Amino acid sequence: MTIAITNYELPITNCRSDRARSLVIGHWSLVISTWVLVSAPVLAQDRVSETVHNLSASGPGRIRAVAESQVCIFCHAPHNTSGLRPLWNRDLSMASYQIYRSSTLDAQPGQPTGASKLCLSCHDGTIALGSVLSRSEQIRMSGGDFIPSGLTNLGTDLSDDHPVSFFYTPGLSASDLQLKSPTALPSEVRLDANSQLQCTSCHDPHHNRYGKFLVTRREFGELCIACHDMNGWNASSHRLSNAVVAGSATTDWPFNTVAENACRSCHRPHSAGGHERLLIFETEEDNCLGCHDGTVARTNLRSEIDKLSAHDSRRFTGRHDPAEAHAGASPHVECADCHNSHAVTAQAPVSTYVPIGATLAGVRGVTIGGAPIDEAQYEYEVCLRCHGDTPVPVSQRVLRQAQTDNLRLKFSPGNPSFHPVVLASPSEDTPSLMPSLPRGSLIRCTDCHNNDGGRRAGGGGPDGPHGSNFEFLLERNYTVLDDTTESEYEFAMCYKCHQRSSILADQSFSQHSKHIVDERTPCSVCHDPHGVSVTQMLGGNHTHLINFDTNVVRPDLNTRRLEFRDLGRFAGSCTLTCHGEQHRDETYNPDD
Repeated sequence: MTIAITNYELPITNCRSDRARSLVIGHWSLVISTWVLVSAPVLAQDRVSETVHNLSASGPGRIRAVAESQVCIFCHAPHNTSGLRPLWNRDLSMASYQIYRSSTLDAQPGQPTGASKLCLSCHDGTIALGSVLSRSEQIRMSGGDFIPSGLTNLGTDLSDDHPVSFFYTPGLSASDLQLKSPTALPSEVRLDANSQLQCTSCHDPHHNRYGKFLVTRREFGELCIACHDMNGWNASSHRLSNAVVAGSATTDWPFNTVAENACRSCHRPHSAGGHERLLIFETEEDNCLGCHDGTVARTNLRSEIDKLSAHDSRRFTGRHDPAEAHAGASPHVECADCHNSHAVTAQAPVSTYVPIGATLAGVRGVTIGGAPIDEAQYEYEVCLRCHGDTPVPVSQRVLRQAQTDNLRLKFSPGNPSFHPVVLASPSEDTPSLMPSLPRGSLIRCTDCHNNDGGRRAGGGGPDGPHGSNFEFLLERNYTVLDDTTESEYEFAMCYKCHQRSSILADQSFSQHSKHIVDERTPCSVCHDPHGVSVTQMLGGNHTHLINFDTNVVRPDLNTRRLEFRDLGRFAGSCTLTCHGEQHRDETYNPDD
């Protein structure tokens, strides 16, 4: 059994007589000696005298007193103290602190109070360690008078430190559903008498059995999850991965594996590089790429975002905010726009359609109706956060007759035609589909926009639209330049799903071969691969994804009409000018 002494007071605090003073000192000695005698078997640094908080001449630290033998005097004394519990023997810092702030913080920390204020009388570096109230002269120290620079010297800027001195109440946990109720905290993690979280909720200044004076061990995120209950964490790869971190360039991880480091894989509770959300590194993607460059994680995403076309998060700094409604106001792409590091799980190889991949678990999205949701249920809902109603600028694009960058509108099932991302196509007129894609099949954005060296492209690289050597961040080549010689390579993206033999045999359009082979016209000149929004139609029917590339196809010179008319199954009519040739109500049908 170990008797912990907390908030202790001597029965007499202002002793005027020698006898009374002797009684007090005797009582103090009895309490301390009794505590030592009945303590359980001592673990490593279980007594304060064995820790660097012993600043006496017998202390084990580099900084210690020249001659002072008393251990407790640097913090406590039975007489002439500040009057603060527990018998505080130091002045309090008069500094004004910069406080931690975050757009996702529901708590309201203010200037430090209570035990945190006491801790800072040493740890903000403004008051000499030997400056105690019970001595008329400052205790002489060797090794330096102030706490040395480094992680233990927090300074007066606490914006890069875990917030303290805030009320941790049931109301707070009710507003922030990823915080445990204060009634559910383990016994080691204690709030103060005012229900405030203080430094002493995580640190016990008298014991260092777990290192860093922590109240419990920090391996596997044990101390963090005492309060934080992050959605999806229990099944997350970052909680379960046994990948060894030794190969990484960073030296900030205290433990051997990702699972052991857990929260510390990305966050640092004190002197964090990224102040908001306490990330180890200030630049957000550095916290991800330190593992996901092939040294720790199995896949090398750094090499992917080096490719010709990429979602390169390194181009943006400090723009992403978890509280943002969308990315359009400040265009950017950061890792956290698509991945929730607390909920992400490893993606198992699948050969069938799945609505959303495991690596996108717990990510915010936008529905096809335009409503924001906290957890996307479909992959396209993640994409629509940036490529929907507030589309980010895209440098590479084909100018269309019916033009919009809003893919939410282009994929709408109410359109005259759309690729089946949101809803299966009702059309039966697609004989070219691969046998593995029967009518009614759905596809995902990443069936087209993906790593050109990934598993779906026949390679062994990571899945996902991180980077590609092909334009438009496509998994396979898709040539959009006019006057292109037809080949399996030039239109490989289309031929992934549409049988080349069927297209060139004119099974769905009697003049496919003439246009593609003879006229050297790429698929993109006539077809819009996403869809044609009913809100943007400027004439014609726009079925079969017909939406002309206006760099190649122009209006009829006399009538100024540019249109396609659907005349039934495999039949239609065009009015336009293309390759210098005018077509005015020129029809085609299966018998041509």
